[in-house]
Amino acid sequence: MKPDRSQAVLHLVAEAYIATAKPVPSSWVAARVGMSPATVRNDFARLEADGLLMQPHTSAGRVPTAEGFKAYAEAFLPPEPLSAADLRGISDRLAGLHGSELLERLAVVASNLTGYAVVLDVAADPNLQTLTVHMTPMSERHLMVVAVFENGLTRKRTLDLSPTPGAAVLEDAERTVRDLALPISTMEAALRERAREVGTDLRRTLRALADAWPSLKPMERYSHGMHHLLDEPEADDPNFLRQAARQLDRVATPELAEAHEPLALRFDDHVALVSSRLGWRDCRGLLTLVGPTRMRYPSTFQVAHGVGAGTPLDALSS
Repeated sequence: MKPDRSQAVLHLVAEAYIATAKPVPSSWVAARVGMSPATVRNDFARLEADGLLMQPHTSAGRVPTAEGFKAYAEAFLPPEPLSAADLRGISDRLAGLHGSELLERLAVVASNLTGYAVVLDVAADPNLQTLTVHMTPMSERHLMVVAVFENGLTRKRTLDLSPTPGAAVLEDAERTVRDLALPISTMEAALRERAREVGTDLRRTLRALADAWPSLKPMERYSHGMHHLLDEPEADDPNFLRQAARQLDRVATPELAEAHEPLALRFDDHVALVSSRLGWRDCRGLLTLVGPTRMRYPSTFQVAHGVGAGTPLDALSS
């Protein structure tokens, strides 16, 4: 089988399966490539041997494997750019938004454009200023701390601190953070230094806050669009839903927000994930679209790259 015919057969099967979610018979392919069904069945057998197609059950047509979808999808990389009209529409929907509001809307826009679920993992710039912390007793030994940063990002954690400090001590601790007015990268050390200079109760509170500071750094996750996945035929398979939910529920960490490629494709059994560097305004991180392996790859790549990169959107909004 010639390499170009092999690719053509694989692409036909992939596109038909993406459109119908049904195994593709040899007769359907044969009618479109001008060959006999017997010849196409031989092509199917070779593609199966290469791990690119599989037969779900006897007498069924063929569907791509994850490797088959990968080979199909890579033909659309790098993606075609979004049209100027599409970019203008996206830019208009994001105009005037910053911080958490911008990221929430980005997730909604990317999800609605693709019809898949979206997660954004965002790590704050280490030079980002800490504006304040709010400290609220939840019980005799638990303290709720909410840190607020200059671009609107927030971070919330529950601290074990028994007994919890009184209102006056908490006000002093909050005032200390405001007075320091430091970037997130240097706040922990400054809190420990200030703790050496104050009384026992405030010292204990500032040290607890310093201990918790690494987990308070504004690593945020935003998600949207699980309802889109429920509309896919794969939603009848609990394994698909379980794997998709696992991707949406992962704990956001700085490592998750480190994108090493402009656009990446990976698979988790029944789930495909398309990731792009996120670079919109002052937000840096990773945008990931989550869908079935039967994903509409060309348009998904376009949206992931166009929305994630941010640069053309910034240019349109300037």
